[in-house]
Amino acid sequence: MGRSCGYRPGNSGARVVGIVLMVVGALMFLIFVPRWVWTSALGICLISVGFLLWRFGG
Repeated sequence: MGRSCGYRPGNSGARVVGIVLMVVGALMFLIFVPRWVWTSALGICLISVGFLLWRFGG
């Protein structure tokens, strides 16, 4: 394949951590959105950081 198809061999650990952060952030956002605003904001931040690690990590 190569870089033209979007595949980048590299640090798969960062991609796994990114996916885990996105899942944890989504769960926090869904569970705590009606109760506390700060935990919802933390969930959104975790999703954002997880996405950045997943997309650009490695």
